[in-house]
Amino acid sequence: NSGPNDYTNLPRVPSHQQIQIMQKADILPLTETLHRISLKVFQPPVIGALLGLFIASFPRLRGLLENIWGDGTKTAPMKWLFDGIYSVGQAAVPINMTILGINLSSTFQKKESKKSGQKDESKVLPNRTVLAVIIGKMIVMPIIGIVSTWFLQRYYIDFPDEIDATCYLVMMIVFITPTANNVMVMVELSGSSSKEGMARLIGWQYIASPVVLSVVLSAVVSLASCHFDESGKC
Repeated sequence: NSGPNDYTNLPRVPSHQQIQIMQKADILPLTETLHRISLKVFQPPVIGALLGLFIASFPRLRGLLENIWGDGTKTAPMKWLFDGIYSVGQAAVPINMTILGINLSSTFQKKESKKSGQKDESKVLPNRTVLAVIIGKMIVMPIIGIVSTWFLQRYYIDFPDEIDATCYLVMMIVFITPTANNVMVMVELSGSSSKEGMARLIGWQYIASPVVLSVVLSAVVSLASCHFDESGKC
């Protein structure tokens, strides 16, 4: 039997050298850290968008894929490749919606498993958090976009009368749209455990969009054509 002064069963305190070894193991090299960040950031949709911007920035390179010179008698040398990629790209929206629907269905299955006492590692946002995000994304952000566009139009930007209404409309539309379902693909590819929560969040935004987005879009179009356009007639 161990007495009151018997310390053999107590955990041993690590030495200073052992602490330094553990701290060095926790600190990754800079190259490894940047590599992990790049794997999270440069998902296939991001790489595709950057590659498209790069090709579109060089007319000669773009001319290999599409006839941009106005001569209808000639075809681009690699038009066949562009047509094939374009046909595959047309399936992106149905695939995105399918992934969103699968993860939405998975959230309800997770709820049933929780009721039955099974362990679940997925991260589903609380209802209050979902409501706060929807209000912020579809009400607060449009207000910020309208105010910032008005501020830029009032003090800094002076577009020509022919395109001013269109430019201001585009500037405000960026703020009013719900979260794109491409985000769902990026979350799915990253392997994150929060994909069910993100799917639920995007789904509720789409449910609220027919009402909220219609009102906000009407207000934005009215502001762009009547108030921000000096030549507009309402």
